Amino acid sequence: MYAKLFLVIVIAILIYFYYTSLFSIETDQTDILFEYPNFLTDEECDMLIEISQNRLEPSKVYDSQQDNNDQSQRKSDQCWLHDNDHPVIEKISKKAAELSGKPMCNQELLQVVKYPEGGFFNPHYDACVGNKEYCKRMNGVGGPRYMTLLIYLNDDFSGGETSFPKLNKTAQPQKGKAIVFYNTDQHGKVLNNSMHGGNPVQNGNKWICNKWVRINEYVNP
Repeated sequence: MYAKLFLVIVIAILIYFYYTSLFSIETDQTDILFEYPNFLTDEECDMLIEISQNRLEPSKVYDSQQDNNDQSQRKSDQCWLHDNDHPVIEKISKKAAELSGKPMCNQELLQVVKYPEGGFFNPHYDACVGNKEYCKRMNGVGGPRYMTLLIYLNDDFSGGETSFPKLNKTAQPQKGKAIVFYNTDQHGKVLNNSMHGGNPVQNGNKWICNKWVRINEYVNP
């Protein structure tokens, strides 16, 4: 009887520490932010904007704490592009694979985002934190978002910097420049320093694109 009780307690402890490590945040880490000027040419940036113009829909942010969409956290429009939509998209996917060291099958589609004047995105994590049930669903299609590749498609606007409050750093928009940051370690544990946000656009329209690389092979839901 005592042996069975001991076994149950051990299993319960192991389960607790597994889920605690999976959805907790790692605070001890080296710098996770890198910049790559001239990642795309001006012509490639213009092409991505042109392709996306008529596909945009309002962006939604899922609030994992409240289990619903929270429209107060973000103001932008977005669309998703496939590699076969244009050669430059496949080029981005190949570059993301090189930078992450993970195959292209681990990647989500390319997200193109337009922030109008007043558009913003409050500080957040690209990897899932908070609601464990939601995180299990999100991570179930490829594991956590391991790496983010963000590319500025224009710079004829004011404001709209990408801020990293935990790093006390700000990335300045520059057309064609990419920033790369890691959201988790190799085991899927969220990195505290990966919190970031898009500062409000003061004037004009800000265009970016995002490529997310998962820990494992990604299955588009």
